[in-house]
Amino acid sequence: MPFMLPSPLLSSPSRPLTWRSWLPCALILVLFGAAAGVVDPWLEYQRSALEQGQWWRLWSAHWVHANLAHALLNVSGFVLCCLVFSDLYRRHTLLLWWLLAPPLLSAALWIGDGLEGPYVGLSGMLHSWLVWALVVGLPGHPRLHGVLLLALGGRLLWEQLPGYDSGYLSAWVPGSVYVNAHLYGALLGLAGGLVSLLWRRRSRR
Repeated sequence: MPFMLPSPLLSSPSRPLTWRSWLPCALILVLFGAAAGVVDPWLEYQRSALEQGQWWRLWSAHWVHANLAHALLNVSGFVLCCLVFSDLYRRHTLLLWWLLAPPLLSAALWIGDGLEGPYVGLSGMLHSWLVWALVVGLPGHPRLHGVLLLALGGRLLWEQLPGYDSGYLSAWVPGSVYVNAHLYGALLGLAGGLVSLLWRRRSRR
């Protein structure tokens, strides 16, 4: 997960993230996407359901999708990140991201936006996953990661502008893109990446 908590695991060069760790996650997400019509009513973000004590939705809303195409789109991004940044991710990174990012994002949607729902999708988490890697890898590849962070920041800014077409995926995915989830995810990844850099610098002293 983007937030790296104090632990000997955080500075350990072992336990790399391999396909054996991320592939089951990807398959679960695809299966949920294929069964969207069945699982979404029970797992999607719905403020009224959360207020009734259905707290699992804080996590599960980010693991389900509107349909299979939606799931495949986000899972492709997740797998691509795992392959491209395999030198940065570790197994504990995935575990912490999987467990901590969903409720933090849901809290931002609930408290920050007062979102009623329904809301589904990995894209907010995916932005945190990507930005964390870009920030943590910045010291080793300052130009490349810096350019990518600027490009992503420009994209996020564009999404916030009036007139942005949030329904650009409507031909494949029902509904519209909730762009604030991308913004909150990126901010979460940025914060987690900075914490990770500070922790690693401190552990080397």
